[in-house]
Amino acid sequence: MKKLILAVAVCSLLGSASVAAAAPVVKSIKATIKYFNFVVNGQTKLTADALVFNGATYVPIRDAASLFNYETKYDAATKSISFSSKRDWITLSELIAANTRLSASQSEDTPNVYVIRAGNEIAFSLNASALKDGETTSVVTNRSHLISVIKELGSVVLSKKDVIAAGYLVD
Repeated sequence: MKKLILAVAVCSLLGSASVAAAAPVVKSIKATIKYFNFVVNGQTKLTADALVFNGATYVPIRDAASLFNYETKYDAATKSISFSSKRDWITLSELIAANTRLSASQSEDTPNVYVIRAGNEIAFSLNASALKDGETTSVVTNRSHLISVIKELGSVVLSKKDVIAAGYLVD
């Protein structure tokens, strides 16, 4: 009987030791939740709690994307997160990429001065060198279409609606 009890005790100890070895290691971290105002171009765009850990601030990706006018979608099947612009604006490089007949050249002397060509003819010129973030201007195409332009987060963007009305493609 003593041998049986000893065998059961040894098996129990061995069994619990293997379970303990298989258990995942849990690591604790110390982080803080702080309240922040997120300001873009001088305008408060989001007021939310954010996690602060080791001097870095972590914001939910959906909230961060929203700050820059992007929509976030999660696809559980592929475990991927995708972003799509929900803005009504298109960058000059996006316009050129969508229209293979267009090309753009930038002035070497002055930043943010562009000449957009359709083949050999000038489709329109764009001088955004004096624009500050948030300011708008307009350009007139060679076919007398008006395209609104704004400088946003340092980038020059064009109104998608105006670009389409001028006969150009947008993706």
